[in-house]
Amino acid sequence: MRGLDKKQTMILVLGAAILTGFAVFQYVPIVQKKLQMRKQVLKHAQSMEQVQQYAGSLPELRQKKAELTEQVTAYSVKIPEGKQFAQLWQQIADVMNDCQLTEQSVRPGKEQTSEELCCIPLSIECTGTLDQMFEFFQSLENFERLVRIEQIDLKNNDDFDTTVKMNATANIYYQPEHPDNG
Repeated sequence: MRGLDKKQTMILVLGAAILTGFAVFQYVPIVQKKLQMRKQVLKHAQSMEQVQQYAGSLPELRQKKAELTEQVTAYSVKIPEGKQFAQLWQQIADVMNDCQLTEQSVRPGKEQTSEELCCIPLSIECTGTLDQMFEFFQSLENFERLVRIEQIDLKNNDDFDTTVKMNATANIYYQPEHPDNG
Protein backbone atom coordinates (compact mmCIF):
# COMPACT_ATOMS: atom_id res chain seq x y z
CA MET A 1 0.00 0.00 0.00
CA ARG A 2 1.15 3.23 -0.82
CA GLY A 3 1.21 6.11 1.66
CA LEU A 4 -1.23 8.93 1.50
CA ASP A 5 -0.15 11.96 -0.31
CA LYS A 6 -0.39 15.42 1.06
CA LYS A 7 -3.77 16.28 -0.43
CA GLN A 8 -5.39 13.17 0.89
CA THR A 9 -3.93 13.74 4.37
CA MET A 10 -5.15 17.29 4.29
CA ILE A 11 -8.62 16.15 3.26
CA LEU A 12 -8.68 13.56 6.06
CA VAL A 13 -7.51 16.10 8.65
CA LEU A 14 -10.00 18.64 7.36
CA GLY A 15 -12.78 16.01 7.44
CA ALA A 16 -11.84 15.03 10.99
CA ALA A 17 -11.81 18.70 12.00
CA ILE A 18 -15.27 19.22 10.47
CA LEU A 19 -16.62 16.14 12.25
CA THR A 20 -15.06 17.25 15.54
CA GLY A 21 -16.41 20.78 15.08
CA PHE A 22 -19.87 19.42 14.30
CA ALA A 23 -19.75 17.21 17.39
CA VAL A 24 -18.48 19.99 19.67
CA PHE A 25 -20.58 22.87 18.33
CA GLN A 26 -23.78 21.12 17.21
CA TYR A 27 -24.30 17.67 18.70
CA VAL A 28 -23.07 18.22 22.31
CA PRO A 29 -25.15 21.41 22.86
CA ILE A 30 -28.23 19.66 21.45
CA VAL A 31 -27.72 16.70 23.81
CA GLN A 32 -27.21 19.07 26.78
CA LYS A 33 -30.34 21.02 25.86
CA LYS A 34 -32.25 17.74 25.56
CA LEU A 35 -31.15 16.74 29.09
CA GLN A 36 -32.19 20.15 30.45
CA MET A 37 -35.57 19.83 28.75
CA ARG A 38 -36.08 16.37 30.28
CA LYS A 39 -35.28 17.79 33.74
CA GLN A 40 -37.76 20.63 33.19
CA VAL A 41 -40.44 18.23 31.97
CA LEU A 42 -39.90 16.06 35.07
CA LYS A 43 -40.00 19.13 37.31
CA HIS A 44 -43.24 20.35 35.69
CA ALA A 45 -44.76 16.88 36.01
CA GLN A 46 -43.99 16.89 39.73
CA SER A 47 -45.48 20.39 40.02
CA MET A 48 -48.61 19.22 38.21
CA GLU A 49 -48.97 16.29 40.63
CA GLN A 50 -48.72 18.69 43.55
CA VAL A 51 -51.28 21.04 41.97
CA GLN A 52 -53.66 18.10 41.48
CA GLN A 53 -53.24 17.11 45.12
CA TYR A 54 -54.00 20.69 46.20
CA ALA A 55 -56.98 20.82 43.85
CA GLY A 56 -58.28 17.62 45.45
CA SER A 57 -58.20 19.24 48.88
CA LEU A 58 -60.10 22.36 47.76
CA PRO A 59 -63.57 21.14 48.80
CA GLU A 60 -62.28 20.33 52.28
CA LEU A 61 -60.60 23.75 52.52
CA ARG A 62 -63.78 25.50 51.39
CA GLN A 63 -65.76 23.68 54.09
CA LYS A 64 -63.15 24.60 56.69
CA LYS A 65 -63.28 28.23 55.55
CA ALA A 66 -67.06 28.26 55.98
CA GLU A 67 -66.74 26.82 59.49
CA LEU A 68 -64.08 29.36 60.44
CA THR A 69 -66.21 32.19 59.03
CA GLU A 70 -69.08 31.07 61.27
CA GLN A 71 -66.73 30.99 64.27
CA VAL A 72 -65.39 34.48 63.51
CA THR A 73 -68.93 35.80 63.18
CA ALA A 74 -69.88 34.21 66.50
CA TYR A 75 -66.72 35.64 68.05
CA SER A 76 -67.63 39.13 66.83
CA VAL A 77 -71.09 38.80 68.38
CA LYS A 78 -69.89 37.28 71.67
CA ILE A 79 -66.93 39.66 71.95
CA PRO A 80 -68.00 42.94 70.30
CA GLU A 81 -65.79 45.81 69.30
CA GLY A 82 -65.84 48.50 71.95
CA LYS A 83 -66.95 48.29 75.57
CA GLN A 84 -70.71 48.85 75.17
CA PHE A 85 -71.08 48.45 78.93
CA ALA A 86 -74.14 50.64 79.51
CA GLN A 87 -76.26 48.12 77.63
CA LEU A 88 -74.54 45.19 79.37
CA TRP A 89 -75.07 46.60 82.87
CA GLN A 90 -78.72 47.20 82.05
CA GLN A 91 -79.04 43.58 80.87
CA ILE A 92 -77.40 42.27 84.05
CA ALA A 93 -79.67 44.46 86.21
CA ASP A 94 -82.74 43.29 84.27
CA VAL A 95 -81.75 39.63 84.72
CA MET A 96 -81.15 40.15 88.45
CA ASN A 97 -84.56 41.79 88.77
CA ASP A 98 -86.22 39.04 86.71
CA CYS A 99 -84.65 36.44 89.02
CA GLN A 100 -85.91 38.45 92.02
CA LEU A 101 -82.43 38.80 93.54
CA THR A 102 -81.98 41.41 96.27
CA GLU A 103 -79.05 43.46 97.59
CA GLN A 104 -77.72 43.74 94.05
CA SER A 105 -74.28 45.16 93.35
CA VAL A 106 -72.22 45.03 90.16
CA ARG A 107 -68.85 46.79 90.27
CA PRO A 108 -66.20 46.88 87.54
CA GLY A 109 -62.58 46.08 88.36
CA LYS A 110 -59.36 47.23 86.73
CA GLU A 111 -59.55 46.90 82.97
CA GLN A 112 -56.96 44.69 81.26
CA THR A 113 -56.19 45.62 77.65
CA SER A 114 -54.19 44.23 74.76
CA GLU A 115 -54.18 44.77 71.01
CA GLU A 116 -56.51 41.83 70.34
CA LEU A 117 -58.69 41.35 73.42
CA CYS A 118 -59.66 43.44 76.43
CA CYS A 119 -61.27 42.35 79.68
CA ILE A 120 -63.03 44.07 82.54
CA PRO A 121 -63.51 42.03 85.70
CA LEU A 122 -66.84 42.46 87.46
CA SER A 123 -67.63 41.90 91.10
CA ILE A 124 -71.24 40.72 91.39
CA GLU A 125 -73.04 40.53 94.74
CA CYS A 126 -76.65 39.65 95.45
CA THR A 127 -78.92 37.67 97.74
CA GLY A 128 -81.52 35.06 96.80
CA THR A 129 -82.38 31.39 96.86
CA LEU A 130 -80.25 28.74 95.16
CA ASP A 131 -82.92 28.36 92.46
CA GLN A 132 -82.79 32.11 91.78
CA MET A 133 -78.98 32.00 91.61
CA PHE A 134 -79.12 29.06 89.20
CA GLU A 135 -81.62 30.91 87.01
CA PHE A 136 -79.36 34.00 87.11
CA PHE A 137 -76.32 32.04 85.91
CA GLN A 138 -78.33 30.33 83.17
CA SER A 139 -79.45 33.76 81.98
CA LEU A 140 -75.84 34.99 81.94
CA GLU A 141 -74.86 31.94 79.91
CA ASN A 142 -77.54 32.77 77.34
CA PHE A 143 -76.36 36.37 76.88
CA GLU A 144 -75.32 37.29 73.37
CA ARG A 145 -72.18 38.70 74.94
CA LEU A 146 -69.54 36.47 76.53
CA VAL A 147 -69.63 36.61 80.33
CA ARG A 148 -67.14 34.28 81.98
CA ILE A 149 -67.66 33.49 85.65
CA GLU A 150 -64.28 33.11 87.33
CA GLN A 151 -65.24 32.55 90.96
CA ILE A 152 -68.42 32.05 93.00
CA ASP A 153 -68.75 32.25 96.76
CA LEU A 154 -72.12 31.33 98.29
CA LYS A 155 -72.80 31.85 102.00
CA ASN A 156 -75.88 31.05 104.04
CA ASN A 157 -77.46 34.02 105.69
CA ASP A 158 -77.49 34.29 109.48
CA ASP A 159 -81.14 33.15 109.75
CA PHE A 160 -80.42 29.80 108.04
CA ASP A 161 -83.43 30.16 105.79
CA THR A 162 -83.36 29.34 102.06
CA THR A 163 -81.50 32.50 101.00
CA VAL A 164 -77.81 32.74 100.32
CA LYS A 165 -75.47 35.65 99.71
CA MET A 166 -73.47 35.37 96.52
CA ASN A 167 -70.14 37.02 95.74
CA ALA A 168 -68.93 36.26 92.22
CA THR A 169 -66.16 37.46 89.98
CA ALA A 170 -66.85 37.53 86.26
CA ASN A 171 -64.99 38.76 83.20
CA ILE A 172 -66.53 40.71 80.35
CA TYR A 173 -64.56 40.74 77.10
CA TYR A 174 -64.44 43.14 74.17
CA GLN A 175 -62.27 43.88 71.17
CA PRO A 176 -60.48 47.22 71.15
CA GLU A 177 -61.97 49.74 68.77
CA HIS A 178 -59.93 50.24 65.60
CA PRO A 179 -60.08 53.74 64.09
CA ASP A 180 -60.33 52.37 60.52
CA ASN A 181 -63.52 50.45 61.42
CA GLY A 182 -65.49 53.26 62.91
